[in-house]
Amino acid sequence: MSSQIQSACLLIAVCLVGSISAQVWDFGPCPEVTVQDNFDVASYLGVWYEAARFYAEFQGDARCVVAEYSLKDNGHVNVLNTAYFPGEGYQSAVGDAKANPDNPAKLGVKFSRWSPRAKYWVLDTDYVESALVHSCTSIFGLVNVQFNWILVRDSSLSTGDASKIQPELTKFEEQGIDVSKFQFYGHVNCPPKDMIV
Repeated sequence: MSSQIQSACLLIAVCLVGSISAQVWDFGPCPEVTVQDNFDVASYLGVWYEAARFYAEFQGDARCVVAEYSLKDNGHVNVLNTAYFPGEGYQSAVGDAKANPDNPAKLGVKFSRWSPRAKYWVLDTDYVESALVHSCTSIFGLVNVQFNWILVRDSSLSTGDASKIQPELTKFEEQGIDVSKFQFYGHVNCPPKDMIV
């Protein structure tokens, strides 16, 4: 690659970094991660509680986040995310996830008919206690934007106390993910769901 092209790519990347500064980003390509072997979508269905996440602008300061997955007639996965936003109440978003037939742990999810599918890769799960979800987009291999989530089946493990999910944090760390970027909102003092916006 010529020095002029490298300089142009770097300039574009710097401009993009400015626009993604509210997200979690790093220099270089996406980390090389491995996903769950023999992933079984059917076993993954049901309710999951968010225990930790990387900051995502589309989630903002959402608390008490619940994801519910169910199978659709076309084989896709229906995604129902519900979260409490302080001062606004509960809000829900419905999405569609589609598994890669060659590697079912690599799903693509979208929340609008017109949006492209974002990566939703299941790095690790035992289906009954926890799941590690990863999404990363690389920009010219110069910078990457990451989203990572730790989901649990038991909301009592989602208290904002990192020690309760230390094994999951260790697994992320072993995959080259900077676990210091995780935020722990938890499911403590969640208001009653008397209003879904």
